[in-house]
Amino acid sequence: MKLRIQILLLFFILLSFSDLFAYSSRKNYFSRPQVGVWYGPITPVYETSDVVDTGLGGGAFFRYNLPFQNWKLGLEASYQPYKSDKTLNELDLVPVYGNLLYLLPLRLPLRFQLKAGAGGCRVHMEPDNVTQWDPLFTTGLEISFPAGKLLNVALRLDYLLVYEKHIEGAERNGHFFNAGISMYLNLNL
Repeated sequence: MKLRIQILLLFFILLSFSDLFAYSSRKNYFSRPQVGVWYGPITPVYETSDVVDTGLGGGAFFRYNLPFQNWKLGLEASYQPYKSDKTLNELDLVPVYGNLLYLLPLRLPLRFQLKAGAGGCRVHMEPDNVTQWDPLFTTGLEISFPAGKLLNVALRLDYLLVYEKHIEGAERNGHFFNAGISMYLNLNL
């Protein structure tokens, strides 16, 4: 049994490095600047989930290539409304941030991009009617595939930390996990 698993594992490793598994007919469309939108579930995590419930959000982004292979610089903005059945609280987030993306150099039909970034987040809280800007840190993963020469479709997974503990009297930071479907265009710039 153990020998079969090792042979199977070796077969998949060899297959993943061969041109048979690579999408050789596709040119490197990911090396172009990109503009796109995303939509999907937005979930508060850790202690933030005690205050507000899961919702739906969306956003837009622009990415431009850096002179280094497999690296992109991105700008993103989104709208994320959260309501609560547990309390009377409502929370609206508008994260605006820049990020650095790294395309993993795997020869697969799917493309894997790692992301990390920082920026600001406009936070509006009800019923107190308080609006403020807080520092934001983010990290994530995007799994994408081409849907033609111009269009890509992706699953994005993002973790956002809204840093509020810098405010006197703040008890917690905001922790959010977003999973969404992205569609973006490869531009000929």
